[in-house]
Amino acid sequence: MVQKEEQPRTASAHEQKAVRLSSPVIALMTDFGLRDGFVGIMKGVIAGIVPQAQFIDISHDIAPQNVAAGAWLLSTAYRYFPAGSIFLCVVDPGVGSQRRAIALEAGEWFFVGPDNGLFSYVLAEQPLRRVVALENPAYRLPAVSTTFHGRDIFAPAAAHLARGVPLSDFGAVLDPGSLQRLDLGQPRREGGRIEASVIYIDHFGNLVTSIPLTLVPDLFSASRVRLLIPGRHLTIERRQPFFAGAAGEGEPFVYSDSAGYVGVAIRNGNAAVALGVSVGEAVTLVIEEA
Repeated sequence: MVQKEEQPRTASAHEQKAVRLSSPVIALMTDFGLRDGFVGIMKGVIAGIVPQAQFIDISHDIAPQNVAAGAWLLSTAYRYFPAGSIFLCVVDPGVGSQRRAIALEAGEWFFVGPDNGLFSYVLAEQPLRRVVALENPAYRLPAVSTTFHGRDIFAPAAAHLARGVPLSDFGAVLDPGSLQRLDLGQPRREGGRIEASVIYIDHFGNLVTSIPLTLVPDLFSASRVRLLIPGRHLTIERRQPFFAGAAGEGEPFVYSDSAGYVGVAIRNGNAAVALGVSVGEAVTLVIEEA
């Protein structure tokens, strides 16, 4: 008798909620840095509301006010978290202004933060199930400052969400089309040519371009590949899928970034500094077959 192989079972929404209530995961991403007490204060607010919360820090070193960098970094991280995780994201140059405070459910996760484009990649990649304005004073601190909504609005909202409060209790349901979105500038390939840009520079100074590796499956098999940085009059032709064994130190090379994008690195060096390249710089990838 042949036994039928048992298929893995996906947890129901009820089961996912039960897990969220018993041991909720709250992931934090900000541009606050760790020198001041801002991150610790937000965690203190959350702990006072939902003591059993598990905190995971994605990063607090987003360049100040750089919403685009925060949006991209969030996009590289959220998929690796369990269903029901809550992402508390604060890169908020518009704090105190008329920009909206929001919470949303997209895909299998929840996101809390400012409506300023910070969730652009998530919205482009996941089905948006519901988005609400954070308006209900019951889920804020009693006194709301004009400069620290991370403490007064976003942290309490994330905590109450982790406690099991439904999104509908926080405020009015918003039209998804009204949400602020960044121009992600998704590149397109025309023949062997792709126009793109540098979208991120990591801690090591590696350049991450907006070219997904899925767009260039022949990146390492093509006869010749040139990455042009016109603004710096640079052409990079060396290719290496990983760092070890790369070209001699000081020589830039094209590599496959772990987030799934084409990158530029210098072994044991800082490519951004050495090449004088910054975020937003235009690049062109040219792929040639023999």
